[in-house]
Amino acid sequence: MQSKLHFISELKSLSSDGIFNIDKIEWWLLKYEKLYVKSKQHNQSEHLYKIDGKEVRLPDNIGNPTDEEKFIDVYERLDNLTKLHRNEDYFKQEMAIYNGIKNEPQKVKHWLNKNEKFGSDDYVCFLTDYLDYDTDDKVYHLGVFFLKDEELEVYVDRDDFKYTIEFLEIFNELYWI
Repeated sequence: MQSKLHFISELKSLSSDGIFNIDKIEWWLLKYEKLYVKSKQHNQSEHLYKIDGKEVRLPDNIGNPTDEEKFIDVYERLDNLTKLHRNEDYFKQEMAIYNGIKNEPQKVKHWLNKNEKFGSDDYVCFLTDYLDYDTDDKVYHLGVFFLKDEELEVYVDRDDFKYTIEFLEIFNELYWI
C-alpha cells in the first residue's frame, strides 16, 4: 500500500492555484472512502488497553502524527466541509425569502426563529472556522486547517459557499444584536 501522504499529494494536484472547488474535494473523498474506512478502523484498533476489565483506547500523544493519522484528519475535515456545503441550496432559498421580507420586522423575526438552529448552532462557528485566519494571500477563500498536518494548506473557492456566507452574515448581524 502506498503512503497516505501520496493521497494528500494527489489532493493538492486537483488545484493549480491552491484554490479548490467543492466538486473536486467530493470526488477525492469518494475515491478514497474505502481507504479512509480501513485506515480509521486500523487507527482505532491501536492503543487499546484493558483497564478494569474494559477495553479503552488511549490517544498516542507522543511524537509526530503518522501518515495514517494525517490522512484521516485531512479526510475528516474535508468531509465535514462537504457536509456543510449540502445546505447551500437551502441558504440560497432563505436569502431569497429574506430579501423579500427584510423591510418587514415581524417577518424577519419569524425568519430568524425559523433559521435559529442553523445560525446559532449548526453553523455558529463556520465563519470563524473557515474565514478567520491570518494570511495575506487567499484571504477571500475558505481556509481549511488541519491539526495533524499544519503544513497542508487547502483553500476552498468562496463561491461554492456564497449563500452560506451571505446567510450567516445577515443572520449574525440580526440575531446577535
